Amino acid sequence: MRWHNSLFIKIFLWFWIVVVLCMTVATLSFQWLQDDYHRPLQMREQHLLQRIAKNMPPLKVKKRNLWRKLKPGWNSVVFKVAELNDVPHDIAEFYEHAIAEKQSLWGQEDGYIMMGPLMHGDLVYIAVTRFHWRHSIDNGERWLIPFLVVLMVSFLCAILAWHLTNPIRRLQQATKQLSEGEFDLPELRSNLNRRDELGDLSVGFIDMADSLQRLLQSHRQLLRDVSHELRSPLTRLQIALGIARKKDSENTLQAEHDRIERAANQVADLITQILDLAKLQQEGELTTQKLDLVKLFKIWLQDAELELAHKQISVAWQLKEEEIFCNIDAVLMQRAFDNVLRNAIRFSPEGGILTITLENTAGELTFAIADQGPGVAEEQLEEIFAPFTQADHSRSHGSGGYGIGLAMVKRILNMHHGEVKASNIEDAGLSVQWTWPEHARH
Repeated sequence: MRWHNSLFIKIFLWFWIVVVLCMTVATLSFQWLQDDYHRPLQMREQHLLQRIAKNMPPLKVKKRNLWRKLKPGWNSVVFKVAELNDVPHDIAEFYEHAIAEKQSLWGQEDGYIMMGPLMHGDLVYIAVTRFHWRHSIDNGERWLIPFLVVLMVSFLCAILAWHLTNPIRRLQQATKQLSEGEFDLPELRSNLNRRDELGDLSVGFIDMADSLQRLLQSHRQLLRDVSHELRSPLTRLQIALGIARKKDSENTLQAEHDRIERAANQVADLITQILDLAKLQQEGELTTQKLDLVKLFKIWLQDAELELAHKQISVAWQLKEEEIFCNIDAVLMQRAFDNVLRNAIRFSPEGGILTITLENTAGELTFAIADQGPGVAEEQLEEIFAPFTQADHSRSHGSGGYGIGLAMVKRILNMHHGEVKASNIEDAGLSVQWTWPEHARH
C-alpha cells in the first residue's frame, strides 16, 4: 500500500481541505458582500424611481443621521447639489459615480441599495433601501454566514463519514453472514477496489472466509469418508456376530453377543447421524408445502407415546390458535421436532410434564418445548447446538446421545431462515425455542 492511499492521509487531507475551503468561502463571501456594484437603471426601475420621488415624502437628514431615519422599503432622499458635502458619504459617492457615467444607476454601496439620481432643478432625488437579499446578511442576519459555513462543513463531513463507514458496514454484514455459515461475500468484494487500510482488511477478511470454507469442506468430507469407511467393517462385524450366535447353540455367550450387538448398533446409529448432518450442511433447496403445524406436531407426538408412557410424562399444550399454517419441509421439520422432543423426554423426571407452545405473532412462528429436567449450565446454552457437544460430559452415550441431534435441529431451522435457542426455566428444566417466518423463503 502506497503512502498516498493510506486512510490516515485521506482523513487528514480531507479535513484540511474542508477547513481551508470553508475559510476561503467565508472570506470571499464577506468580501463579496462589501463590494460595490452598479448597473444602468432599467425602464421599470426608472418608473419606480419617478413614483417614489413624486409620491413619497423626502427625507432631509444630514450626514449619518439619515441611516437611522430609514423606514422599511424604499425611501426618498432629496438634497441640493450645493449640499453634496452634507449628505452621507455613501449617497454622495453613488451620486458622483452616476454623474461620471452620465446616466441613472441601480447600485449598492456598503449594504445599501440605491436608484438614481433623478434631477429636478437643483434638487437631486435618490431612492434608498436597506432590504435586499444581497445585503440581508450584512444587516441584521449575520448569523447566516456561519450557518452556511457549518452547513457546508456538515455536508462534506457527512460524505467523508459515509465514505468510511460504508465499507465498515459491509464488513459488519459479512461478519454476520460468516457467523451463519455463508462464505460467499459478494458485497464485501466491492471493497477490494479500495487501496487503503479498509481495502487491505477486506482482502484479509475474504481470504479468511475462503480458508474457513476450505477447512469446513475438508472437515465435512473427512466425516463423510470416515463414516463410509466405517460402514464396511461394521457390516462385517454384524455378519460375524450373526454367525457367532448360530454357532453358540447353547447360548453360553449370549450376554457377550448382546453387548457386542448394542455396541455395533450404537456405532451404526452414530454413522447414520453423522451422514445426515453432513447432508444437511450441504446447500440444497427445501421441498416446502403449506401445512397445519398444530395437526402435524400432534401426529408426530403420537410417535413418542411409548417413551412418554414409560416415564409417565404428560404433555401440556399451550395453543392460541387451533390451526397455524406455514410453508415448511415436512420431512426435515419432523426430524427436528423428534430430536427436540426425545431429548426433552430423556432428561425429564419420572411423572414430569412437557409444555409445548406454538403461536403465530406478526408473521413469525414461535415453537417451544419445555421440560422439568436438570437444565444446562448458562455458559453452555449456545454450545449445545454445536456438533458433538454435550451439556454433561460425564453422561454416557447411551443416555445422553452423541451431541448431533441439536446440531441437526439448528441446521434445519437455519434452512427455514429461522433460529433456535435454549434457556433455563426458573424453577427447573430447559426450554428449547424455535422462531422462523410464517412464509419460509426458498
